[in-house]
Amino acid sequence: MLLGIICNEKTQDIDTLQAVNQLYLNAVAEHMSVQPVLIPVDRLPETEALMTRLDGLLITGNRSNVHPSHYGVAAEAIYEPYDENRDMAAFALIEAALKQDMPLLAICRGYQELNVVLGGSLMTNVHKMDGKLSHRTPKADTHDGRFLSRHKVNFVADGYFANLLGAQSAMTNSLHWQAIDRLADDLRIEGTADDGIIEAVVHKDATYCVGVQWHPEYQPGENDISAKLFGDFERAMREAAR
Repeated sequence: MLLGIICNEKTQDIDTLQAVNQLYLNAVAEHMSVQPVLIPVDRLPETEALMTRLDGLLITGNRSNVHPSHYGVAAEAIYEPYDENRDMAAFALIEAALKQDMPLLAICRGYQELNVVLGGSLMTNVHKMDGKLSHRTPKADTHDGRFLSRHKVNFVADGYFANLLGAQSAMTNSLHWQAIDRLADDLRIEGTADDGIIEAVVHKDATYCVGVQWHPEYQPGENDISAKLFGDFERAMREAAR
């Protein structure tokens, strides 16, 4: 089976690169039995044709933010960096996946893109809002330090994650400073942090469309969460393929 994974634009010296963080590929290799197919974001002239060849779609996180113009907010320097090619590619891929009812897992930036594509909006600086935790990436020189579990997510009773994990809550990492503000009508909340930030959603009508604000691709000490989530994503892909 083929799993499409969106790239991000990066600059290195005088070159522009199409890149995916190795952590995502490691997680897919460890928890799934699929072949990753990297999708560049600079041009996608045949999006729907491409999607007919894939069995699932992974929309990853990234350090760049969704451009505020997509959810009706004026762009400011404090909201940067942006990756507008990534925006356009992600929106097209998400729309095509939903149209085809293709299994889709959206992580962090991808989770925010899913909400925006469906008509929702984002908070731009969660850490500056009264009563909110600081969800930003910790200052650390190792993956274990940056991805350390930092706050609890409370799952909806008898919801997707409560049933998948057999638990009402779990500790997760936190590497973001934007979050869902107005939830898209087609999405249903599956988990929230103690400060009310929406941390997990599912699409109300899709066979399998799941989004999480945390980073399941690397969760030191919490790999059971990652294994079950990626494993269920593969299950959905196999069922869709049949």
